[in-house]
Amino acid sequence: MRATTGGRAGPGGSALLVLLIGQAMANIDLAIVNLAAPAISADLDVGSSELTLMVTSYALCSAVLLAPAARLGEHHGVRRVYLWGLALFTLASLACGLATGTGVLIAGRCLQGAATALMTSQVLVGIHRWFTGSGRARALGWNAVTLSGGAALGQVLGGTIVSADLLGTGWRAVFLLNGPIGVVVLLMGVALLPHDRPDPADAPAGLRDNDVPGTVLLAAATLAVLIPLSLERPDWIWVLLAAAVPLAAQLVRTERRVIARGGRPALDLRPLAAPTVRWSLAAYAGTTLTYIAMLYLLSLHLQRELGLPAWQAGLVPLGWVLAFGLSGPVLGRSPRSVARLLPFAGCVLLTAAYALAPVVPAGTGTAVWPLTAVLCVGGFGLGLTHTSLLNVLTTAVPPRYAATLSGTVNTLSTVVGVTGVALFGAAYPWLGRSSWAGPAMAWTLTCAGLAVITALCALAALRAVATAPGDDGATAADGAVVPGGAGAVGGTGTSGGAAAGDPGADGLPEPGNTGAATGPATAVFTTKEPPGRATPSAD
Repeated sequence: MRATTGGRAGPGGSALLVLLIGQAMANIDLAIVNLAAPAISADLDVGSSELTLMVTSYALCSAVLLAPAARLGEHHGVRRVYLWGLALFTLASLACGLATGTGVLIAGRCLQGAATALMTSQVLVGIHRWFTGSGRARALGWNAVTLSGGAALGQVLGGTIVSADLLGTGWRAVFLLNGPIGVVVLLMGVALLPHDRPDPADAPAGLRDNDVPGTVLLAAATLAVLIPLSLERPDWIWVLLAAAVPLAAQLVRTERRVIARGGRPALDLRPLAAPTVRWSLAAYAGTTLTYIAMLYLLSLHLQRELGLPAWQAGLVPLGWVLAFGLSGPVLGRSPRSVARLLPFAGCVLLTAAYALAPVVPAGTGTAVWPLTAVLCVGGFGLGLTHTSLLNVLTTAVPPRYAATLSGTVNTLSTVVGVTGVALFGAAYPWLGRSSWAGPAMAWTLTCAGLAVITALCALAALRAVATAPGDDGATAADGAVVPGGAGAVGGTGTSGGAAAGDPGADGLPEPGNTGAATGPATAVFTTKEPPGRATPSAD
């Protein structure tokens, strides 16, 4: 993938700004709609199951399409796919705002979810391809600020916009306001985003090797996990969850065949051969699960057990998400020796916050501030962990796998978030109703469970840093640092030039290399170059 920037060395802050505005719009919209749900239910006479589907269809469609959307950016360019997504998001928002029935509203939410996948999947791809070194660290920091700020702004704006009843539109304003904002951002994108496009040598391969079976299997496996955990369901729907295992196994087999013939898989699992990637994703997934679960548990605990009014209950986790954003700039300003410790330090802070949450005094009025302060510590720790782990991942994974990284991280975040809400959301009320626990003990036990998970994530973060490229490594052509010039990131390899059958210079197997490599980087897949296929460039 090449980027043309009109003579500049690379895109500047203006391009990053456009990408992050789209990310913020998606986050704000999700939070606003959750708060507008009661007004929508009353106005359209929507039942509980339809209302649940209206809320979850957005996340479901987004989760299913995140990985394919990232691949679209690789094939057609980040700029083009991002602008497609932004235009579709604007139109879908207008359709939701003008909806007169449940069917149109749910269909509009599905389109919004698809558009969100197109937009947000390009953010990490763009940062990965357009920024390097300290510039990439700063860009990831601002991405963390955007994620937290969008969630916080959505919580604050949701009730305000609905209550204001702008021009008599009521809840519809939360969707209709996306229209003028989307048009302005679309014009900014046309003017400011760099023109990037695939290399001419890669374009024919991209057209021939669309992995339709892999894309279908990836979508089916994702839905098989998310639907039973997201929707009000009869007992038989749990069969879908059991079906996720064979679907995932078939997906792996299919992708192995695609790679063996030199094609482009829907979800390229070769980066998972690097221990750094595996440990980083494990820590990222675990902390994401606890974060989403905690936000849900807080809404139940603060209102049902502590008796806080809804507006105050919404402000308590606001410090959490704002502190998450404050951690973003820390990475860009930290020396390398300190930055490598941030994933572990963030997990430790997060674990401490979960352990202290049931201990500090909490009640109505000002008595809730000790809990709010503890949550701020947790939010700051989560921000340190996520931003620094993404920096580790984008350093260990070369730019040609940017779409794979983006699709994997975003899809994984959605799946584990829904899983965390389902597991802890079921455990908390069950413990609260039990005769041996009760509400207070339920809060203590669920927080303890979250603390155990993040403590394990701290160990995974240590392993991720220990296997990451070191300061004494050789710099590969694509910007990845290889320890001692060895062939595999965090593994063993042969120094010197890469021979046929060896991993690429970045430590991950080349898409077209012939034969079986000796290092662990080829433990997941072996590839074979078909006749007449040239090995793709590093980018």
